Amino acid sequence: MLLVKTDLQSFANLHVSERTNLENNFMVASDDELTKLYKDTVNDGNNCTLVTVIPTADANILDEDNRRFRNNLIFMIIKKTDAKAGSDHRIDVFQLCQEEILALTNKIIDLHHNFNQNCLFRDIDLNSIRIDPVQDYLGANGFALEFSVYTILQKNQAI
Repeated sequence: MLLVKTDLQSFANLHVSERTNLENNFMVASDDELTKLYKDTVNDGNNCTLVTVIPTADANILDEDNRRFRNNLIFMIIKKTDAKAGSDHRIDVFQLCQEEILALTNKIIDLHHNFNQNCLFRDIDLNSIRIDPVQDYLGANGFALEFSVYTILQKNQAI
């Protein structure tokens, strides 16, 4: 399984530090948790929020020597949206978030193609990549990126 703190949180924090339109990053396991964390976020100007959802993992054990997990990841780029501002404002928010989700997607694919042995996205299932719009979610709009990454479970690793 992907390690929540050393793998995902480190990657997300680094990505936010590299992007001028990302002001913060929340790592959550549920909508309730994000509701509490995101309620005081303003997202002024072109600021957006990266949400990293703690992944689920499906066993993919082919035989005794091939123990793997299929980690199902979701990243969202969202921005608070003023419902009274009209459809032009909403489309501008989607445009900004679309640019950020595409930058994140390209970064992940580039890391996959230029991986080293410890790369988080070395064994990504490129055909699993999916981007969906996120509308009126906690007062925000944006996009969600979903994909799967395989990790190896070592025989002596605790489950």
